Amino acid sequence: MANVNDRIEEYRRDWDAASAGPVKKRRIPKPARPVQMASFVLLAVCCMLVGANKLVDHWRRKMQNATEREIIRVKTQLEMSSQLRLLRQYYLSNAALPKDPLGYLKPFMKDNKPYPRGCDFWGHEYRVDSDLDGFGIRSAGPNGKMDDRDDLFAGVKIKEITNRI
Repeated sequence: MANVNDRIEEYRRDWDAASAGPVKKRRIPKPARPVQMASFVLLAVCCMLVGANKLVDHWRRKMQNATEREIIRVKTQLEMSSQLRLLRQYYLSNAALPKDPLGYLKPFMKDNKPYPRGCDFWGHEYRVDSDLDGFGIRSAGPNGKMDDRDDLFAGVKIKEITNRI
């Protein structure tokens, strides 16, 4: 039995000797340089994809808004052109414009927009301008202010109408 006790004592000494010394932290090995570069490149590509997606969404929204604005402008110009044709026919028949040109035109306008008759596709009322040289129809445009840069105008000179007859 002495043998077993000696052995137990020897294990205790070894145990105490191992636990008595300073504990060293295990060092985590650094990845190799190519692995670091690949990780960096992968992160950069992911960031670019996210940024590119946001950029593409921004451009898509910008194009949609520009397209919608252009469609509204073209629809308004087409409606103004048809109104001008009606006023020209009235002028040729009566040698004058009606006393209330917009009142005359309203029954001919279609209800194909969310705004009442007599309004353009932005919701602003049309205006009929006339002078000695000619007449025309004006839309206030997108900003709703008359007589500025974004107005739409369809007009005709009286000399052009009378010379065609």
